[in-house]
Amino acid sequence: MLVLLLLASAAETPRLTPAALPPVARDAVRVFLVRHGQALSNLDPAPELPPEKLDRLTDLGRTQARRAAEALRPVPIERILTSPAGRARETATALAEVLGLSVDVETRLRPLELGRGAEGRELDWDAREAEWEAGRDPAPEGGESLEGVGRRVLALISELAKRPGRSLVLVAHGEVIAAFTGELADVPGPKRWPPTVPNGSITVVDARAGERPSVLLASHVPAPASR
Repeated sequence: MLVLLLLASAAETPRLTPAALPPVARDAVRVFLVRHGQALSNLDPAPELPPEKLDRLTDLGRTQARRAAEALRPVPIERILTSPAGRARETATALAEVLGLSVDVETRLRPLELGRGAEGRELDWDAREAEWEAGRDPAPEGGESLEGVGRRVLALISELAKRPGRSLVLVAHGEVIAAFTGELADVPGPKRWPPTVPNGSITVVDARAGERPSVLLASHVPAPASR
């Protein structure tokens, strides 16, 4: 009987959503970190296309972007910042259309810079992943470590926290959001890979000037709209 009561109680508990969070405090800024919708580059295997064409949303990715937008519609968002990557800008545009806002590009939300190897060749994701699996988190020439990515996003959000009492959306990438939340939790760089941040998900943090941001909601995946 006790088990049944606990199950019933859990079933009645409202699902936590971005709109269900309490209002942002006057001394804090609330940041909604949205991972872009599924891109052609996320498919496995990826289509044989030039990089600029792979950097586009799939039909599912556009649906995920619209679901994120609807989840944020009840929230008084003031501003949308996005990574310069095409898949992020497409997602941000879908959000802006629903929220009635413009979009500003913020380079500190860009994907991780892969860098170059010892012979000057451009590294790929396989090469970087091998380092993380080996317990290393290097910053190769022209590239970044996951810890470095976490610090650059933390610096951006700390800067935004100087103007409190508002809510903003930041559209970024899975490894970028994971690197940032890993930074907040003091997770070692290699352990921040692989990122468990679904396409179209929303992570919410509150930040106060001079304080470390706190995570209110992690990797929330908006449900399809009910009919």
